[in-house]
Amino acid sequence: MKSLIAILSLICTFSVLQLNAQTNSFYIGARAGGNTSEFKFTEDLKELYPNSNTVMGLNGGVDMGLKLSNWTLSTGLHYMQKGAEYQTDNFDENGTTAYFTGREKLHFLSIPVLVGYKQNLTENIGWSLAIGPSFNFGVAGKIDETTEYFGSDDVDLQNYKVAFGEGVNDDYKSTQVDFQISPGLFIELNEKSKINFNVTWDLGTSDMFSERYKKANDFFSTNKGTQAHRSTVFSVGYEYHFNFEDKY
Repeated sequence: MKSLIAILSLICTFSVLQLNAQTNSFYIGARAGGNTSEFKFTEDLKELYPNSNTVMGLNGGVDMGLKLSNWTLSTGLHYMQKGAEYQTDNFDENGTTAYFTGREKLHFLSIPVLVGYKQNLTENIGWSLAIGPSFNFGVAGKIDETTEYFGSDDVDLQNYKVAFGEGVNDDYKSTQVDFQISPGLFIELNEKSKINFNVTWDLGTSDMFSERYKKANDFFSTNKGTQAHRSTVFSVGYEYHFNFEDKY
């Protein structure tokens, strides 16, 4: 909430400074693309899962915002897949050497609130940069777990549905706040239409796990630490601008 208030204060400030601008507009748009994501662990969890791989996902959604001269304030509603694959080192389980792999695929609806800046490099090509928080709401997810045993063909496979909420049986928080940094390039098709190419780093700002879930689960009594996600998002988008004349 503090981040949102700071962003809104900033946009009010530069709105006053841009009262004499001639290129103000309201815009709507859409985007789609792919992403890679992984988990970042701390403390005991980092030692438990020393090996990790990124997983691929999809993203897309609708955008809307204000452009005041070179500045923008944007939001929207985006769908994003996140997750990770992580492994233990070999460990002893009842006298047998075992190896564990977990793979998660999570689904979120995300609302970003971003302040941005756009600058032309040529008559119709330019660069952009946007930063700010995003508010992510967990929708669904699953965990696939595989345990292999040395000297045996036996493989233990387990599958779980992920629950989002604040209850004792909810794996992850229902609402998670991230921070986004999004540089990009744009091509102006005409004075009202643009195509955008963006790379967005979406960074979790706190532990994903539900607090009551961690307190109730004996696993976290011996394995301290937090889990946060990191995503790199590649997207292509389209914007249509409704220009309005400056009244001042």
